[in-house]
Amino acid sequence: MELKWGASIEATRILFQRLLFGLAIVAIAWAFLHVVQRELLGRNLEEDAVVLRVMHWSGGGGKQEDAIVADSIDAFMAEHPGTRVIRINPGDPGQFYTKLQTMMAAGDPPDLFYMNFERLPVFVDADQLLQLDQLIENDPEFGLEDFFPTTVEAFRWNGRRMGDGPLYGIPKDFTTLGFYYNADLFRTAGIPEPAPDWTWDEFIAAARAIGELPDRTGAEFITWPFVLRGYLRTEGVELRGTTWDEVDLDDPRLTEALDRLRRWRFDEEHTLARGEAEGFDPASVFIDGNLGMIGPLGRWVVPQFRTIPETGDDGFEWNFAPMPRGREATNVTVTVAWAMARESKHPEEAWNLLRYLTGSEAQARLSRLGLAIPTRRSVAESDAFIDSTRPPTRDTDYLEGAGTARVVDWPTDPRFEAEFGKQVDLALRTGEPLDERLAAFEGWWDRARTQAGSEASAAPMPWRSIGLAGLVLAGILVCIIVVVLRRGRLTAAQRHEERSGFLLASPWLIGFCLLLAFPILLSLLLSLTNWNGNTPLAEAEFIGLDNYRQIVGGDTTFWTSLRVTVIYALLAVPTGQLFALLAALLLNTKVRGMAIFRAAWYLPSVLAGVGVALLWQLVFRGDGGLLNTVLEWTGVGGVDWLDGDARTWGPPAFAIMNLWVIGGSMMIYLAGLQGIPRSLMEAAEIDRVGPITRFVRITLPMLSPVILFNLVMAVIASFQVFTQAFVMTGGGPGDHTRFYVLYIFNQAFDFYRMGYASALAWLLLVIVLVLTVIVLKTSGRYVYYEGMKQ
Repeated sequence: MELKWGASIEATRILFQRLLFGLAIVAIAWAFLHVVQRELLGRNLEEDAVVLRVMHWSGGGGKQEDAIVADSIDAFMAEHPGTRVIRINPGDPGQFYTKLQTMMAAGDPPDLFYMNFERLPVFVDADQLLQLDQLIENDPEFGLEDFFPTTVEAFRWNGRRMGDGPLYGIPKDFTTLGFYYNADLFRTAGIPEPAPDWTWDEFIAAARAIGELPDRTGAEFITWPFVLRGYLRTEGVELRGTTWDEVDLDDPRLTEALDRLRRWRFDEEHTLARGEAEGFDPASVFIDGNLGMIGPLGRWVVPQFRTIPETGDDGFEWNFAPMPRGREATNVTVTVAWAMARESKHPEEAWNLLRYLTGSEAQARLSRLGLAIPTRRSVAESDAFIDSTRPPTRDTDYLEGAGTARVVDWPTDPRFEAEFGKQVDLALRTGEPLDERLAAFEGWWDRARTQAGSEASAAPMPWRSIGLAGLVLAGILVCIIVVVLRRGRLTAAQRHEERSGFLLASPWLIGFCLLLAFPILLSLLLSLTNWNGNTPLAEAEFIGLDNYRQIVGGDTTFWTSLRVTVIYALLAVPTGQLFALLAALLLNTKVRGMAIFRAAWYLPSVLAGVGVALLWQLVFRGDGGLLNTVLEWTGVGGVDWLDGDARTWGPPAFAIMNLWVIGGSMMIYLAGLQGIPRSLMEAAEIDRVGPITRFVRITLPMLSPVILFNLVMAVIASFQVFTQAFVMTGGGPGDHTRFYVLYIFNQAFDFYRMGYASALAWLLLVIVLVLTVIVLKTSGRYVYYEGMKQ
């Protein structure tokens, strides 16, 4: 009976395995057939209809903006049944440009896509955008007369300056800059609300009055580079001379305007905040009702500010005032256009879609979101934009600013804007001497121009020869492996087993070669090139070891980022491992419900990095942050962790944040502790060995292999800090929190120097490899392996 029952169970098990195997085969076959069918269907649709690809983002507008663009495209397809539009939305602008750059590098860009005015010169110089003048000339029904002139000028580029030359984009919306203010605080302070023609003197007087109220701050002054350029223009200051070779930093009006802003921030209490909105979402700073004004900002924050209740304890009345005037009444235009790829296969159809998306109907639909101003004057002056029933009620002030607004142009080298912002940031946010920062920027720009002038055009990278050599080497390697394997004296059964093993491992081997080994080798080759990442690989230029020479010999930011990363590693690795081990010891006790505590300790290590970064951003706030509040309760003064004191306390702040994610190391330590033989502890207890001695003499030696593993992994992880710094500080102020991997990202996707970034990545590999080898080579002195006892 028992034998029959066992045979029945075995038969059931075999049947179940075969059923699962059959279902797996069916699922795999269905997946392949589905993909093939989709591709064939797509090709048939392409044969019957023109297929266009459109890419956009939905930043401040979120799902509402995405839905509006989708509705506009659906309406276009309904009117043009012969055209099918595929819409791509990667998310925020940062992800958008990374995706766009990748598609352009692959030689497969979308037909239409958003283009910010600041990035236009880079993409034009890469020859990726189509000139639209001829298409406009061939379309008598489309004219630019209804568009605000300054928005159209923003997308003209002649190779040297903005505002002149061919047109590369049709502006879809724009905004001018100004200050959003808490009207309730103005009334409480007994001061009038800002007039349309208010001055900087009136601005600072209002900030001082509000700052005198209990627990209130007068204003937050945003110091992003293009905002500072607009601020300087109100005092009649322009950085650029006739060309960008003539940058004028000796103008006394420039130093006077910047020093005045610096004095407002550092010499007066509660007049200006310390610049925390540079890294924070502005809404989070203004929305709590303790700030009188915030700006200069554009229309893009309106959807967020409209979440502020109009009444109640958590609500207040708010509104908008244009940019204050100084010696001149002027403003800044911030605009985005629809641009067309030069490689578009259907330029005529893409133009029809572009003119529809920038038409009156589409702009009116998007305008009601409150995110921006329509670029068509007829729509901007209609009730589609002007709505006094919802805040801000001063919509016409945006339009009046457009009359004097100008676009902030930059050189074609995107590093100029970043370096200008970085150096001025150090003076305005950390209090460093202004004249030293301006001199440092001027010296950097002189070196950058000299270097650019000395760079001769290099020969193209010989990709065909490299590919042929790679195939030959791969073939030789395969032949060697086959010969070596066949030299062994194996039976037929053993060879069958060997072939089965290779067959089972083949998916991983193929994936390793294509998805890991090939990109690694490609990045090594790219480190020897000058390639911007916006063009196909065929246009990369071979420059040998020049990238490495420049990094080691003349890149001060490389050494700064390496210093920041090393300081963080020296703090985060030992403290993280110590706390993880202590937590594991604590959680190794036999207590009812311990599994819940273990899960609670481990959970933070698997939470989304961006969400955790935003949480810790609030913890480290200099004014009212949780950590500073605790320090003040204990009698210790607060610290400007990520702002004014970031040079000293920036890396330690991130090391403290690292303690939040020790759950992974803790679980490994816990597994190691539970693997220590209980007999050793019992013998020590019989010999009356104390707990500290048992920990030192038994626990640590038995746990030493686990400690080594966690140490190596922690060292590697400490050199890969990116998400936290990217979200919380962006590397600022200055370079005080610019970790190494963040600097690689900046070079690759902000400055379009993919070859240079590849060289940085390989140097990082060498650094981490050397440190890992040192740790492993010295581990023999303190690591105990039970299985290696003699």
